[in-house]
Amino acid sequence: MTSGRPVELTRAFICVKLPQTHTEALGAWLDARRADCRSIRWVSAKTLHITLKFCGEIEPETLSAICGLLRKEKLGGKFSLSLSGVGGFPKLSSPRVIWSGINGDIEKLGKLHRAVEEYAHRCGVAKEKKFSPHITLGRRKETGALAENIVASLQKDKIELPEWSVEEIIMMKSELTRDGPVYTPLELFSLQK
Repeated sequence: MTSGRPVELTRAFICVKLPQTHTEALGAWLDARRADCRSIRWVSAKTLHITLKFCGEIEPETLSAICGLLRKEKLGGKFSLSLSGVGGFPKLSSPRVIWSGINGDIEKLGKLHRAVEEYAHRCGVAKEKKFSPHITLGRRKETGALAENIVASLQKDKIELPEWSVEEIIMMKSELTRDGPVYTPLELFSLQK
């Protein structure tokens, strides 16, 4: 027998968080960009992450099932990543998204993504078409070209951050607010088991 009340869905994703030193360095970079270019909605440094799987709006049972698989299954060992460069989707001269690139053990990151994608799919979450590992730095509603001086500034003020060891992934709750998204960690999953 059902209560007749609607099920409360959770907007969730699985991600790799950055170390605090990298978050602070990118925060300073983002603060400088906010002053230079107001036509881009720069993200808050506290929300920076690498998305492994966006699950969308899911029911509590689905969320619980995915977390159960992530707890139980082998996710592979820890590995190293680093950040460098600035780019744009579809291109930096007229971007919808501005990003920093991921370097390091991309093969292990890809393997982890495929495992997470498979576990979520087993629980009823649709697979995504393509995995392009990156850190989203900003978004733009306009479709036209950026001013040349802004593109030059983005290319000149490079992001180069050293390797760090990825030792866990996080199931994150995402709440959309007028002031930007609010992310709350729901559960951490060790890569060292």
